[in-house]
Amino acid sequence: MSLDNLIIDAFGQWLDGEVTAERVRGIDLGEPADGLWRSLAEHGFADVLLPEELGGAAASAETACHLLFATGGAALPLPLASTWWVRLALAEEGLALPEGPIALASGESVGHGLRCHSVPFAAQAEWVLAALPEGAWLVPVESAQRRADGVYASATEELFWPDLPEGALRLSSAKDWSALGAAYSAALIAGAAERVLQLTLDYANTRQQFGKPVGTFQAIQQQLSVLAEEVFAARMAAQLALRGPTWPQGIPAAVAKARCASAAVRICRIAHAVFGAIGVTEECDLQLYTRRLYAWRSDFGSEACWQPVVGRAALRESGDSLAFLRRHLPAA
Repeated sequence: MSLDNLIIDAFGQWLDGEVTAERVRGIDLGEPADGLWRSLAEHGFADVLLPEELGGAAASAETACHLLFATGGAALPLPLASTWWVRLALAEEGLALPEGPIALASGESVGHGLRCHSVPFAAQAEWVLAALPEGAWLVPVESAQRRADGVYASATEELFWPDLPEGALRLSSAKDWSALGAAYSAALIAGAAERVLQLTLDYANTRQQFGKPVGTFQAIQQQLSVLAEEVFAARMAAQLALRGPTWPQGIPAAVAKARCASAAVRICRIAHAVFGAIGVTEECDLQLYTRRLYAWRSDFGSEACWQPVVGRAALRESGDSLAFLRRHLPAA
C-alpha cells in the first residue's frame, strides 16, 4: 500500500473516531473546537502538504482531494484545507508556521486596516489569510472586530481590523487564492454530496408509505437517479481541479466550482424532497450536510461567479469547446 493510501485510510479512521454527528452539532452551536483541532494536529493531519523535512507528508494535490472528500463527508467543522495550503505557502517563503487553524478569505484595505466580508470557518479559526489584490496578509482572528452572518449555526463571519495587528505576516509570493478556495470548496461539496446520497438512499429504503419503502416508487427512484448523477459529476469535477500541480490552476478550479456549486442546489432539493419535513429538524443528520452544501456553494463564488470566467476564457481562444477543455483540464 502506498504512503498516500495509508494517509487516506488513517485520516478516515480518525474522522470515524473523532468527528461524530453530536460533536459537529455542538461545535456548530458554539462549543469550542480546540480539542478537535489538537487531536487532528497531534495525528499529523494539519501538515499533509508540507515537505517531509518540515514534518509534513509531502502529499500530492490528488491525495489532498481524497482527504477533502472525507472531510466534507464527515462535516468536519474546521478550516483544514485552507490551513494546509496557507502553511505550505508560508513554508515556501521561509516564514514561521503559526499554531492553530487558518481560514482563507478575500479582503480589502480600509485605511490602515483590513476587512474580510465573508470568512468561512471564522468561528473556529485562529488566523485568517486575507487575500488582497496587492498581496496577502496572515492576521490573528483574536484581534478582529467580528460580526456573524446571521445564518443559523453558521461559522462564517465578517472580520475587521482597524489597524494591522502585531504579529501580522505579509506573504510576498503571488498565488491565485481565489482558484485555491474554489478548488477545495468544490472538493468539500463533493464529499458532503456523497454523504447526502447515502443518507437519502438509506431513508428511502427504510421509510414506509402505503406498506412499502418510498424508494420503491418510480417517481422517487427517478429523483434518486438524478441525485446520484449530480453527486458523481461533482466528484469528477473536483478531481479535475486537484490533479497535477499542488497549487490549483484557474480554469480547472473554475470548472470544478461552477459544476459543484450548481450540483449542490439540486442535491439539496432532491434530498429534502425525499426526506420531507423531518430533513430540516435538528435531530436529523441530513441538515448537517445540506447547510454546508449551501455555505460551500457560496464560499469563494458560486456558479454565477465562475461560469462567466470559463466562458470568457473560452471565447478568447480559437477552436471548439472540446479543444479548450483539452488544453486546460488535466488528463485523466
